[in-house]
Amino acid sequence: MESSAFQLSRIYGQGWNAAKQWLADHDRDPNPKQAAKLNPHHAFEERDRWSKGFEAGLLSRTGGRAMANLQSWRPDGDA
Repeated sequence: MESSAFQLSRIYGQGWNAAKQWLADHDRDPNPKQAAKLNPHHAFEERDRWSKGFEAGLLSRTGGRAMANLQSWRPDGDA
């Protein structure tokens, strides 16, 4: 059975949320085997979409970790 675009967007969001939860609970990224075990889907298309959301969630690094670099993009004197 093929998933709708809406279902796939929800699955992507589930993966993104799972990554954020991982980052909140751990001080390191999961290895690929750990990430695969977290993926609750069985169909290829759904597993792929969840994985993309999970990866994007890991890469976004919002929150406290990102705050340390908040001013790094500003030229001198623009504070």
